Amino acid sequence: MNKKWNFKKKILLLSIMFLSMVLIPLLSVYGKKSNLCLKSPILENAELKKSIKSDDCFCVLDEATNKIVKIPDKEFLCGVVASEMPALFEEEALKAQAVASYTYFCRERNKFKNLKNPDRKYEFTVDSCKGLNYISKEQMKIRWGNNFEKFYSKIEKCVSEVFPEVIENDGDLILAAYHAISSGETEKSEDVFGGDLNYLTNVESPGDKLAKGYESKAEVPLEIFKEKILKEYKECKFGDNPSDWIKDLSRTQGGMVKGITIGSYKTTGNQVRNMFDLRSADFEIFYDSQERKFIFTVYGYGHGVGMSQNGAQYMAKQGSNYKQILSWYYPNTSVVSLNKSD
Repeated sequence: MNKKWNFKKKILLLSIMFLSMVLIPLLSVYGKKSNLCLKSPILENAELKKSIKSDDCFCVLDEATNKIVKIPDKEFLCGVVASEMPALFEEEALKAQAVASYTYFCRERNKFKNLKNPDRKYEFTVDSCKGLNYISKEQMKIRWGNNFEKFYSKIEKCVSEVFPEVIENDGDLILAAYHAISSGETEKSEDVFGGDLNYLTNVESPGDKLAKGYESKAEVPLEIFKEKILKEYKECKFGDNPSDWIKDLSRTQGGMVKGITIGSYKTTGNQVRNMFDLRSADFEIFYDSQERKFIFTVYGYGHGVGMSQNGAQYMAKQGSNYKQILSWYYPNTSVVSLNKSD
């Protein structure tokens, strides 16, 4: 009986192996066009419980596939760094990005645990095709082409050398905000997000002024400008001279526009940034009466809080290591291993 059963198991196993050899290549060919999004080591719940501790993976909703998936921490972090920072950047900058990103998403995971919402089954969202918070290997191959192996190996190496390090302030994971390019000085969290955090404060970042894309321009025809303001604030009154529409402009210490009055409409720099799709809220605005259009000159890219990615690249090129970069952009913090209590 046992010999017969063992023989049947062998036949079954060989059949499964054969089908796998045939079907998997077919899936990779025919599924290539419609399912390029997420091919990370995703584990189903039962398999996950057997092989991975609960805190060793992120449970995310992938908006590219509209599915909830679980991705091991280290694999996820490689996808995050690949989506957030150019692979051509210095290794110490990539390491700084890895630690900041891991801190950010571990904090999100902890927030989810404390949420106690039985209807929500995921910690946060990603889009593995668009590169929102994470990018899949298949998308990396499309993005990098023949450089995929070189770039992925570089990112994987950087992640491995710092994993599982995180940034703490008084024993708590910090809100590790980061952005592409500051205007030359980072912003206080209270000026942008509200809430005073002593590690998200004004920090000089002179390397940003040398970064490609530091300065940009946006031109908005008069009628479109007026239309967008009225869409936001229907009661806004405008004078006869558009040159007089802009007044009472105030700035934060970091340079972002804090408050501004357009016509009779009092608003913030961030609201103006969103309305006109500007790269940052640090801008100058000028009305060209001949062309009948408003011209924005914009400095930096992003919200300006926390680590500047181009600033990190500049510091790395100057010889700073990842811990020095992180301590510069996040003062009053320390880098520790998540396994420090093991």
